[in-house]
Amino acid sequence: MTHSERVKIAQELHDGIAQDLVALSYALDLLLAAPDTPGNTRIEIRNILFKVSTIIGSVRAEIFNLRAADLTSLEQSLQALLGEMHSSIELKISEKDCALSDQVQHELLAISRELLRNTVKHSGASVIEIHIEKSETGVNYTYSDDGNGMNPSTTFGLGLHGIQERSSSIDGELVMTNTPAGITYSIAIPS
Repeated sequence: MTHSERVKIAQELHDGIAQDLVALSYALDLLLAAPDTPGNTRIEIRNILFKVSTIIGSVRAEIFNLRAADLTSLEQSLQALLGEMHSSIELKISEKDCALSDQVQHELLAISRELLRNTVKHSGASVIEIHIEKSETGVNYTYSDDGNGMNPSTTFGLGLHGIQERSSSIDGELVMTNTPAGITYSIAIPS
């Protein structure tokens, strides 16, 4: 998908779904403020408002992600996302001898953004490290954080399924290593 196609989709998301969600949240605010709204209903409306706000944040993040090609580097994009999420996590990125196609760059950016969001929301990490380096068979991508790791009984959400799909779309093999000292995702991408 070209950058102009991604920008067009971002514009449509902003002008359509994002605006509709904001209008929905305003309508819920009005219901919440109505003096005749029962207490139990207010609790449910607050829960729905929280969910709508989360969805709005996700849509805005995707709009940003679609426009991310405007940024000059993976690091710049991820630093911007950390700032957007008001996170003080330290980000270390190392890219060595890698000439990546536009598709691989786009997919690795999207994967990195999803992993970073998961780290900020769930791990309690203070450092994220990303390494992209040439290997004998292609390129190795490694993302790791020093957080709590993932609870083994946790089922994969849509974000991790999306990461698997994006890895597969560039013929990459995704491997996740989980320890109490953090989590590591590795993707081997053939040449």
